[in-house]
Amino acid sequence: MSFIAIDLDGTLLNDQNEISEENIKAIQYAQNRGFEVVISTGRAYFDVQKICEKAGISPFVIGTNGATIHSKSAKCISSITITKDRVESILQWLDERNYYYEVFTDKAIYTLKKGREQFHNEIKSLKSADLNPDMKELVEIAERQFDQFGYVLVENYHDILKQEEEFYNILACSFDENKLEEAWNQFKKFDELMVVSSADHNIEITSKRASKGIALEKLAFLMNGSLDKAMAIGDSNNDLSMFQKVGYSVAMGNAKDVIKTVCTTTTLNNDENGVAYAIYRYMENFVVQK
Repeated sequence: MSFIAIDLDGTLLNDQNEISEENIKAIQYAQNRGFEVVISTGRAYFDVQKICEKAGISPFVIGTNGATIHSKSAKCISSITITKDRVESILQWLDERNYYYEVFTDKAIYTLKKGREQFHNEIKSLKSADLNPDMKELVEIAERQFDQFGYVLVENYHDILKQEEEFYNILACSFDENKLEEAWNQFKKFDELMVVSSADHNIEITSKRASKGIALEKLAFLMNGSLDKAMAIGDSNNDLSMFQKVGYSVAMGNAKDVIKTVCTTTTLNNDENGVAYAIYRYMENFVVQK
C-alpha cells in the first residue's frame, strides 16, 4: 500500500478555493488503483470535510497541520492538543501586541470580532493600494482565508478559553514582516511547540508532537503501509515535514524556490491542475518501478 499526500491551499485548491474537475478525476483514478489519498492541511477537519463533500471525494484527512487524523469514514484516528494553559499564554501575548489570530478546536475556529474587523479592513485598504505582484497575491490569499467553514466570533480571548474543547492550532497573521518574525521567535522558544507557516503573512502553532510529516508517518504505520514510494504535494513551509517522510516529493509550480529546491520534482501551478499532472506522472513512474 502506498500513499499520496496532498496539501490544500495553493495546491489542490485553485484560486477560486475549489478543487477542479481534473484534480477530482486524478484523485479518483489513484484511489481506484489502490492508492490511499490523504488531504494534509492546516485547515480544520470540519472545513476540509465540507470541501471534500462538495467535490465528491473521500480521502483520509490530516488536519490542523498534523494535529488531527480522520479516516475516510470521518472517524478521528488521532488528535494532538495544546494545553489550555499554553493556549492562554499564547493568546495573551498575541492580544497584547494586536495580532490577528484564530484558534482551531475540534468544534470551531474562534477569532475576535474586533480583530477580524481590523484585519478585514487592512486587507481592504491594501487591495486599493498600488501593490507589487507578490504582495497583491499575498493579500488575495489572506482574503480567501475567510472562506473557511466553522468560524465563531467572540468578544475576547477569555471567551475562547471558556470552551470545553480540544485546542489544536493557533494561527497568527500580520503583513508586517518584522512583527511576524517577532512572533515566530517568541514561540520557537518553547520546546513543546511547533511553529510553521503556510503563507508569508502567517505563522501556525501546534504541539511539537504534531506536524504533517509526523501524522503521515503515523497513518502509514496504522495502515501497515509504507512511505518509501509515497508522494507528497505541497507549496509551503508547513509541507516540509511531509516532504521529508516520502520517497517522492512534489513542489507546486506556484511554490517559492526554497520549497522547490528540497523536492524531487516540480509540477504545474494550482490554477493549472498541478495536482492532477503530478498524480498521473507519479502513477506512470510507480508502475515502472514496480
